[in-house]
Amino acid sequence: MADPRPANDSAPVRPSLFDRALGAARPAPRVAAPPDPPSQPTERPRPDRAAIFLALAIVATPLLTLAGATLMAGQARRETQALTERSAPAIAARAGQERARAALAATWNGPTLGATLEAIARALPEDAALLRVERSVGPLTIDIAAPDPDRALSALRRDPALGGLRAVAQSRADGDGRMRVTLEQPR
Repeated sequence: MADPRPANDSAPVRPSLFDRALGAARPAPRVAAPPDPPSQPTERPRPDRAAIFLALAIVATPLLTLAGATLMAGQARRETQALTERSAPAIAARAGQERARAALAATWNGPTLGATLEAIARALPEDAALLRVERSVGPLTIDIAAPDPDRALSALRRDPALGGLRAVAQSRADGDGRMRVTLEQPR
């Protein structure tokens, strides 16, 4: 912050802008009249209107600014809320379209179900059986039955097209000593 005094210390210090404004607003000093006789009541000195007005303006300015800013912020919040409510259906529709495009692109660019079946048939060990293959909008789901599910899963993972398969469920098959394993491959 700059020093209010001039660089030359011998120069006179000038009154501040506020002091000069008060001085300009005050009326010229009155010439004192001879005192009135004591029998008459003395007149009260009149308040300095310019000083009162300037003090009120200094106090009222920040208060009026705060009130105006509060009103403008409330108006902006109401407008934002209205815009959000009006645009919510369009945003939801656009998000639905993007999800549909992503699902269509994944289906279009992914391998066909026939190619997936061939890859599974090549990769499965001789003692394992394919029970179910399902591909919908979600992940590829495969159910196999095998006496050693870990060996079947590692054989399937060797094929690059089936490398992302993860076991999500495992249960004992009905009476033949094999395990039923459900595998999923996320898109």
